[in-house]
Amino acid sequence: MDISKIKLVYYSPTGTGKRTVEAIRKGMGIDYDVIDLTPAGSEMKNHAVAKDELAIIAAPVYSGRIPAVAAERVRTVKGDGSPAVLVAVYGNREFEDALIELKDITEELGFKTVAGSAFIGQHSFDSEETPIATNRPDGEDVKKAMDFGAKVMEKVKGLGEIPDLEVPGDRPYRKSGGGDPRSPETNPDSCILCGMCARVCPTGCVKVSDLVETDKEKCTACTACVQNCPTGARHWKHEGILGAAKWLATNFGARKEPEFFL
Repeated sequence: MDISKIKLVYYSPTGTGKRTVEAIRKGMGIDYDVIDLTPAGSEMKNHAVAKDELAIIAAPVYSGRIPAVAAERVRTVKGDGSPAVLVAVYGNREFEDALIELKDITEELGFKTVAGSAFIGQHSFDSEETPIATNRPDGEDVKKAMDFGAKVMEKVKGLGEIPDLEVPGDRPYRKSGGGDPRSPETNPDSCILCGMCARVCPTGCVKVSDLVETDKEKCTACTACVQNCPTGARHWKHEGILGAAKWLATNFGARKEPEFFL
């Protein structure tokens, strides 16, 4: 199978998925284009991947599932029997049903799964008080991602038809997490109204004028605004989020390694 180009497809609010697919692509050594599904409004655009192009499709894992907003945006990308490398990026707990869910979504869109992977990325709730996979993907993750990319290309070159690939997970998928609407808060004493929180919010739920307003109903708790705030004004006060962060840091602090399915 001859591949003309790589398409990097990702929904990556805090950049961990983006860095991972970029590393996988480096191991492939082929020209590429980017389909970034992260910015607000991305769900309004449509994209296509040709039969001779290989898509690397990445999404984050929230409570063992692909979050609804990521699934919605991945569905704007159509394949044509195109080979796909699937990447589930999780915060060092478990990826559970996310990878098989991503496989089901993408195969409905016309992709054929040639490889799957589960990588670790810094958890959205990571902080100095509750470190959870801090600074990952790190150098070792990048090396493994590049090696994975090279192995995928070796596999693809030897293929005619793409056989079905089994990946871990269960159907029906685990129940999605719920809970009351919540979002980060803004400390008015340290906020400089720079608008960074609004610019990085993937759902457009943050508005900045002479104050910062957040639509809790639209917030997905991705924490992009917290991680990108230059003064630390954006922060979590929600007891459920703070409790979850402490639980994760306490019980899932041991380093996990990426997993590959070829």
